[in-house]
Formats: sequence, C-alpha cells, structure tokens
Amino acid sequence: MRSNYLIARTMSSDISKGSAVERLPRNYWMILNAIRDVATGTHLTAQDVYACARATQPKIGFATVHRGLARLNELGYVLKVDVPGATSAVYERAASPHAHFRCTRCGGIQDVEFTVPNELLVRLAARHGVQIAAESTTFAGCCANCAG
Repeated sequence: MRSNYLIARTMSSDISKGSAVERLPRNYWMILNAIRDVATGTHLTAQDVYACARATQPKIGFATVHRGLARLNELGYVLKVDVPGATSAVYERAASPHAHFRCTRCGGIQDVEFTVPNELLVRLAARHGVQIAAESTTFAGCCANCAG
C-alpha cells in the first residue's frame, strides 16, 4: 500500500506537533497508544487491540475499537494489513514501506524489508492501461522457527 505508507510516514512524524489526531475521541487515543506501545513489527488483530484497550478502559466496546482502528487507518497512523491466508486483518503502527511474510505452518506474520520498485509499478501500469494507487506484497512459506 505505497500511498498509505507515504501518508503514514508524513503523519507519524507530525503526531506530536498538534495534528488531526488530537481532535479524535479519547478512546481512539487509547487505541492508538495500544498499537504504539508494542514493538515495531508487531501485528495485532482487532481482538488483540481490544484486549489492550480494555486493560486501560474496561468499559470500552469492541465496536468502538473497530471504528477507531478504521479511522486511525484512514488518517495513516495505523496500517491495516490484509494478509492472504490469515484468519483476519492485522494492524500495525505506521512504518516505512515493507512487505510481509506469513508462515503457512504457524500462521505468524512478520515484516520483510522489500518494496516493489516504483519503476516497475510505472511499467506495469503503462502495460495494462491502469493507474496503480497502492500495492501490497506478501510472501508465504515456512518461517525460521518452523523450518528448524
């Protein structure tokens, strides 16, 4: 999702400078902090984020978390990753462009340093007469832990 990453890189650096996220409801802040509090490269399901948010605000509802994740994704603070073969979408903090790897044995998802070169995207778009607004790359196979 190249375009989302560009937005995320710009916006994530602005988060402490009085950006649009300050106008979000307090619960959305809690959701954002739940994702920002985990290590870079950690992928959380909506259910994981809900559990983290409930630790801080026991009365928060799952629908609130779900709406918050959608809004934070729209703003580029949180990235929604739909990984083929995974049981549900996962969310991660905004980061520089990268691909994902899904282990077909354990189901684990991890970041992979890879982006489709922009020149290739331009050539593909020209060849097929389309405009490519976003791209997402996922590799599948056996992770190091399962292979060992």
